[in-house]
Amino acid sequence: MIVTPVTLPEPTSIPSASAEPPSAPQVSQEESAGASVAPTEQPAEPMPDEPVNILLLGTDARVDGEPTRTDAIILVHLNPRTNRVSLLSFPRDLWVEIPGYGYNRINAAYPIGELRMGPGYGAALAKETVSKLVGVPVHHFVLVNFEGFKTIIDLIGGITIDVPRPIDDPKYPVDAYPGDVRTMEIHFDAGEQLMDGERALIYARTRHADNDFGRNQRQQQVLMAIFNRVREQNLLEQLTLLDDYTSALRDYVRTDIPRSKMVWLAQVGTRLNAEDVQRYAIDSKMIVALETPATFAADPVAVREIVDKMTAGGEPPSP
Repeated sequence: MIVTPVTLPEPTSIPSASAEPPSAPQVSQEESAGASVAPTEQPAEPMPDEPVNILLLGTDARVDGEPTRTDAIILVHLNPRTNRVSLLSFPRDLWVEIPGYGYNRINAAYPIGELRMGPGYGAALAKETVSKLVGVPVHHFVLVNFEGFKTIIDLIGGITIDVPRPIDDPKYPVDAYPGDVRTMEIHFDAGEQLMDGERALIYARTRHADNDFGRNQRQQQVLMAIFNRVREQNLLEQLTLLDDYTSALRDYVRTDIPRSKMVWLAQVGTRLNAEDVQRYAIDSKMIVALETPATFAADPVAVREIVDKMTAGGEPPSP
């Protein structure tokens, strides 16, 4: 692919009143299985046998604390008709239009919505931003902070990861206390290994050994490892355990998926195997260079092509 230099617009200032926010968020009347439910803008709800798109957001802040940029952004497309799931990862420094707020990094959509429009609007704005970028509706979101990520993995007894190559990061960030960010050296040997929540989080977040594209691949690898572990333990079939798990995650997870929809998603999940999950990413082959360092835009034609493959259930592109 030819990389074409373009002029990067300055980050648009965030107006307090002049921009039109997304339409008023809707709050589900059903309790979301114990997880905190945040209001969010909802597109038309798909029929039970129609595909559903869910935006996964990962943040290093407490769900009830000061909103920060989202470090993990993954769109999940689930098609119950074909029993296929597709994952599409977005690099956090992707330059996109945030509806009503000009252009910025994609990971800024959530905090802009929370800080300028009010609690609960961050996910709505993130959903609308991703929807505008990919051209398909985003029906629901799941926001997990990294403490919740660790808790999920520890609750299922850890996950098995096959590390493809050794990883050395001399500057992995560590929050010693609020306002003080320090670093430490981390190392992963190549090969299959069992990781607890803390170790898996480091594996998913480290990026100094490669870049955000490599981190996106590791995040998807960790999600697949969680899915495999859940299947091994038949947790999706033991719906009576749903409340036990969601109660433990109440402080770490926020979603607009109602409980009835969670049960349906779990039922669909019982029919899936690892080979039914396709993994995609906006990667270095799909970007155009920008003048500002560490920021880039995606080729819209390439994005459209990958979304068409993803929603059609086609084969993922070669790495």
